[in-house]
Order: sequence, then structure tokens, then C-alpha cells
Amino acid sequence: MLNRTAVYNIINAERNYQDTTYSPDELLSSGVTRGQRDLDVTPGLTLLDAYTRKAQDAWVNRKGTDLPALQQIAKIAAIAVRILERAGGSEALLNEGLR
Repeated sequence: MLNRTAVYNIINAERNYQDTTYSPDELLSSGVTRGQRDLDVTPGLTLLDAYTRKAQDAWVNRKGTDLPALQQIAKIAAIAVRILERAGGSEALLNEGLR
């Protein structure tokens, strides 16, 4: 089992990778930039749903190892972190908390 620090290191490595493939100024077909789109939580939720299905499929087809599913779960965690970093209004969590 991993301790929390090791898990966060995995998530951070995936976030670093995601940032290498991300250009906030890229214009999307919808006419907004990626940075503008990321202010809305909906695209991130859709991405989380897609990667949850990938993790489920990886688990079903695991062939003796959970590694493919765990790889998808690490991506899911990093996507969730990215949503919290970029979504408009997420800074309210600092004052309001989660409960």
C-alpha cells in the first residue's frame, strides 16, 4: 500500500503531464479558449465520467492485475485536481469548506 505522500506524488506527476499537453489560449471549435472553457465545471465532469468508464473497462479486462485500472484512477484523481484548480468559484472552498 502507498502512503498519502506517495499517492499525491503520483497525482502531481500526472498533473505535470497534463500541463504539457494543455494550452489555455488554444481556440476550440466552440469559439472559446481552453482556459475559458475550464472555468465551467461541466467539461471536467464529462472527462471524469469518461475516465471512470475506462477504469471500469480496465478492471473488467484486467487479466490478473489491477494496474491498468489503477492507472486510470490516478488520471481521474489528477483530472479532479485540475478541475479544482481551474473552475470558476472553486476558491470559495477555501472559506466555505466541503461541509
